[in-house]
Amino acid sequence: MEAGIYVDALEREAGRLVAAASGGLGRPIAACPGWVVADVLGHLGRVYRSVTDIVSNRLVDQPTTRVPKPPSGDEAVEFLTTGLADLVEVLRSTPPDVPVITWGAVGNVGFYQRRMAHETSVHRLDVQAACGAVDSFDGDLAADGVSELYEVVLPFGLSRAGKGGPTGSLHLHRTDGPGEWTLEMVDDVLQVSSAHGKATAAVRGPGSDLFAFAWNRGCSEALEVFGDPTVAQAWAELAP
Repeated sequence: MEAGIYVDALEREAGRLVAAASGGLGRPIAACPGWVVADVLGHLGRVYRSVTDIVSNRLVDQPTTRVPKPPSGDEAVEFLTTGLADLVEVLRSTPPDVPVITWGAVGNVGFYQRRMAHETSVHRLDVQAACGAVDSFDGDLAADGVSELYEVVLPFGLSRAGKGGPTGSLHLHRTDGPGEWTLEMVDDVLQVSSAHGKATAAVRGPGSDLFAFAWNRGCSEALEVFGDPTVAQAWAELAP
């Protein structure tokens, strides 16, 4: 996807998040035990500031600037929105191929343009689920979010934790556009394939619902689960 699509998504999803959060900052976040809505805003506000520092200064080494602690209560909204404005500006004005430090295999600004769009989308879902109705995601963006989880986020998390994945394979099949993913652990290394194939468990449905499932944000009625559902859930529970 083009960088502009990611930055547009970041801005749009953050706007939806703030709109939902304004009436329920103290409501609990089911997917993040111990957090309330204000904590999500504070978390994102800190992440936005950290990424802004890296990209605006084109850092290729670990940043030394300390990110401020987020405020509590109503001030959490402004903390997020001011951080968002700066982040959107710097991500729009910086080419994706500019080298910067990241925690992934791709060491450029494009990593953060993509990562911030999906990080914000996941937490928009969290906040809307806590405060009311949940909007669906654009199918293509959601499919890209599934790919990013399996190709970037999950391998990093498994490596950092020094643990393997579930016994048994998982296949996801998108029904509203292109998108297939087959996951399997081979010698304690995650293998991801985009080819159609059989697996121990399979989940089939629209991209928006697959995105939520892959990130362990629930299995909607729009999804069909085949094979061993415990294997499917075990893969979902690996998501951060």
